[in-house]
Amino acid sequence: MPEANNAEVTRLSTSETGVDAQNNEPNSDGPAAAYDLRLEGVAGDPLGNSGANYTLQIDCIDESLSERNNDLSPGTVPQAFDGRWVKVGDDFKTEQTFPITVPAGVQGHMFRYVATLVSVNGDVISFIESNKFVLLDP
Repeated sequence: MPEANNAEVTRLSTSETGVDAQNNEPNSDGPAAAYDLRLEGVAGDPLGNSGANYTLQIDCIDESLSERNNDLSPGTVPQAFDGRWVKVGDDFKTEQTFPITVPAGVQGHMFRYVATLVSVNGDVISFIESNKFVLLDP
């Protein structure tokens, strides 16, 4: 658990659309045209409901090509410690889902996500990597 004025991204994983279980082949059923990227975090109290601004940067790395995949990357997501953070015990927690549309041309490539959370003043910094996963063309 983080200290009172800190936050951590605790989970970043891919799953089939609407399913909360990590899946390393998130669109293989069909193959599906989309999958979910799930992010979880925890923040101390009072930070979790402070309204302080932060930025999530979420990028998808195509390990097969050793480059960022723009189509699969949510990119820069400005947010705040507000209603999306819910008080649970002594801390605040967030669970967020980003629906991802699968583009053509990714068949058999291996990917991973990287995410950073950085507060506007730079006092809060956290980062995480997702599971590695493989996609099929829809």
